[in-house]
Parts: sequence; structure tokens; C-alpha cells
Amino acid sequence: MGKKLISLDLDGTILIEQHKIEEKLIFLLKRFTDKGDIILFNTGRTYAYSKFVFKPLDFPFYGSFSNGVALAGFPGEDIIYEVSMPEGLIKEICELFLKHRIDPVFQGGLHNNDKTFNEVLKFPNRELLEIFSVDGDRRIQVESLSEFDSKDFVSVFGCSDNPEEAVQLAGELNGIKGLYSVAFVHSYNENSYWITAGSQSINKGVPVKKLAEKNNVKREDIYVFGNDLNDIPMLAEAGHPVTIEDSPKELKEISESIVSGPDKHGILNYLEQISRQV
Repeated sequence: MGKKLISLDLDGTILIEQHKIEEKLIFLLKRFTDKGDIILFNTGRTYAYSKFVFKPLDFPFYGSFSNGVALAGFPGEDIIYEVSMPEGLIKEICELFLKHRIDPVFQGGLHNNDKTFNEVLKFPNRELLEIFSVDGDRRIQVESLSEFDSKDFVSVFGCSDNPEEAVQLAGELNGIKGLYSVAFVHSYNENSYWITAGSQSINKGVPVKKLAEKNNVKREDIYVFGNDLNDIPMLAEAGHPVTIEDSPKELKEISESIVSGPDKHGILNYLEQISRQV
């Protein structure tokens, strides 16, 4: 068996609390890196909202954020790539979000300290306000987003308690040339739907592919773990795609294995078996 690449979604896949990976899994992942294997945390979260998860980690790893729009190596925060949104789409994107009564929040990316930009909220959402409260110094409220161009940002996101509106919005965003959008339920609140959109050339599969190529990892040595629709592109890159037992059927249909959720240590137990293989 050659060098392994292990790509892990966070929410609903390995987190036992909102920002916490269980200690036994952290210890096991460190053992993999000690052997030369590669760990990638591949999340829909921004870096600002991921750093609370990363704080206890004492081994080298990669982080991919906002569904693949940026990839960096840690602990040095070395940016490997970051992809801006297609140019000239601010007005069209804002109009679609507000049509569905969802406030758009534009994400600046790692190069500008991961700051978020939004106008005065027209449809305040409790989950979105909670995210803002976690790291308020990164939030910038502007009078009008029209002073920016979409190429100034890496992604746009929003939150809704109306799944129909969220899914419809994601579909309409996908109708814009150059955009890739997905709507998915939040793992800790089944009434909270998140919508993200970025460059059409980017998704969670891109950082998996790039790291595999960079480190000469064969497909059969790629292990990917995810639980929601935004994880499908990275599962498609793996020789061993693994999903969680309460995942949507679309993930179960393309997964090699289905394991229990983080509260029952499903990923930990799976990786322990892999670690014992010679």
C-alpha cells in the first residue's frame, strides 16, 4: 500500500460538537501523518469558521474551504491555490438571493484575511447571525455591494430556514454561466439550509485531485469521507468513498462503505481498521 490521502468533511462527518474532533481521532490522524500519509480537511466552512476546529491539531495537514475554492497547508497557512468568482456577476447574484428572501454574503478568501462582505440584512437569519457573532471582526457591512466586482471574492453564501427556496436558489445560480452552487442542510440544525456558490471550475473534488497529483497518490489510496450533497465531487475522486448512515441517497449510491455518525465513532473505527493494514 502506497502513501494515502485521507479527505474528511467536518460537519456531520467527524465533528462531535460544533468545533470539536474527538481526541482519539486526532491521535489516529497524527499517526497517519507520522507515516507520511496526507490529511485533508475538506469543508464548506470558511477558514475563519474552521480555525476553531484546527486549534488542537499538532500535526501537518491541509485545509480546503468554502467547498474547494481555496486550499492551504498548515500549520504555516501556505496558500496552494485560491479561485475567484467569475467577473461581473455581483448584481445578478444579489438579485437572485433577494428574490428568494435570502441575504447574500460574499467571502473574500485567504488573501484578504477571509473577510466577509454584506449589505444591511433584509431577511435576518438566526443561524447566519450566529456565524457572524463568532468572529465579528472579519465581517464588513457595506452600503452597496455594487462597488465591488465578483472577482474580488471567492464565494457567496447564505442561510435559509426554507428548504424549497434554498434548493430553487441553488438551481438558478447554477444557471449562471461560470457558477457552481449547492444547497445543503446544516448538520447541527435540520431546519437550516446553506447555499454556497463559487467558480464553476471549483468544488470539493478539486483539492483532492490536486493533492493526489502533487504527492503521486494513486486513486486506490485515496479515502474520502462525507455526508452531504456538497461532498459528492470529492467522493467521486476516491478509490474508497465513504459516507455516513444518515446521508442522502445520492451519496450512498456512490459510496463503497457506509458507516455510523461521529457520535458512534464511525470514521474513527473505519480508519483504525485501515491503520492496521500492512
